[in-house]
Amino acid sequence: MINRVNPEMLTLAREVRGMTQTQLGKESGIGQTKISRYEGDLAKVDTEDLLGIANTLEFPEDFFYQSGQRFGAESTEIFHRRRRSVPARDLKRIDGLVNLYRIGSERLLQSFQQVGSLSVPSLTTSSFSNISDIAYAVRAFWNMPGGPVKNIIARLEKASCLVFSVDFETDKIDEVVQWIPPSPPIVLVNSSAPSDRVRFSLAHALGHLVMHRNELPYKEMENEANQFASAFLMPEHDIIDELAPVTIQHMLELKQYWKVSMQALIYRAKGLEIISERRYTSLFQKLSRFGYRKQEPFPIPHEKPRLIGDLLDKYKTELGYSDEELAQLLRIRVEDLKKWYLTDSKIIDFQEARMAKRQRPGNKPNKPGEYIERGPRGGKVPNPRIVTIEPGDSPLPPTQKPGRTWERTGPPEP
Repeated sequence: MINRVNPEMLTLAREVRGMTQTQLGKESGIGQTKISRYEGDLAKVDTEDLLGIANTLEFPEDFFYQSGQRFGAESTEIFHRRRRSVPARDLKRIDGLVNLYRIGSERLLQSFQQVGSLSVPSLTTSSFSNISDIAYAVRAFWNMPGGPVKNIIARLEKASCLVFSVDFETDKIDEVVQWIPPSPPIVLVNSSAPSDRVRFSLAHALGHLVMHRNELPYKEMENEANQFASAFLMPEHDIIDELAPVTIQHMLELKQYWKVSMQALIYRAKGLEIISERRYTSLFQKLSRFGYRKQEPFPIPHEKPRLIGDLLDKYKTELGYSDEELAQLLRIRVEDLKKWYLTDSKIIDFQEARMAKRQRPGNKPNKPGEYIERGPRGGKVPNPRIVTIEPGDSPLPPTQKPGRTWERTGPPEP
């Protein structure tokens, strides 16, 4: 604790809640001008204003008196696997979360130092002939057997990485990784993504940790991390004889064994020059037509982080902490402790969430709205039938072909 409000914590709390200075100023009644001066450390924070800020942002006042520093998206120590269209507010909110977890983890580790049996090596791209060799070196360093990576979260946690599964509330960011010593590496993955995508994101994060620490950002970083993830999850000497023929059906069969998406398998086949660029494009076009780019059939079970849960269990069982005392230790509300830490790694099953929206012909509609015809597994179909279901309508009408389903896309058109 420090004896004055830390302006870094003012900004961090605001960004975690996804608010702008203008919004905070309006909702707290303090005004944007004061908020700006407080965050810029240009004025001492008034006691009543701090209470208003704390109540609006739903953080205890103690939160703002803790020492600490934010590291943002432009830092050389933080990387995102993201799409270019992601809104700046979402980036700031998730940057805020990774900083919040890092600061909280530092406090938790003061009483129990969780040290894994492995470590994350630092390997430069200039020391290897290609990215695949770096991935193989990491597997060898960790004494991993050949074949698929059975549980990548467990591997990362053995190397003292703290993994958090978090609903990013957007599908445009897959993972965030940060490593600011003396803290261990912090990895946040989007819990609303399918498990095969999460596994690739975790391998991608590992690639950044291994290859890009203390590096100034450069254009090829993301491509290098993708290549690393592909080679780490699917080593050439283990998979090359299994990939052919590179068809949708065969990729579907391989996916269950390798625990990666069909898209990742096709990407690997192209990287190993088993298929041409033209064939690669054709296969991805087929995936899009089937609706498999966002949702693939036969989802892989999710892996669950354990390390942070074990650490919190030690506080409860060995030191007798209650949830209220843990929240006080972390300078957050009990509600946020349960949301951010005590979730038991509750993960949204992407496939099940989509399945819940679909209904068969003849069923009573869940609710009125616009319904579109889908394939047996929810994929897109050519020239789909679209119907409007009004209140009281029952049952859902027949589809154009047997085996197809109806998916609600929204309320009826006005």
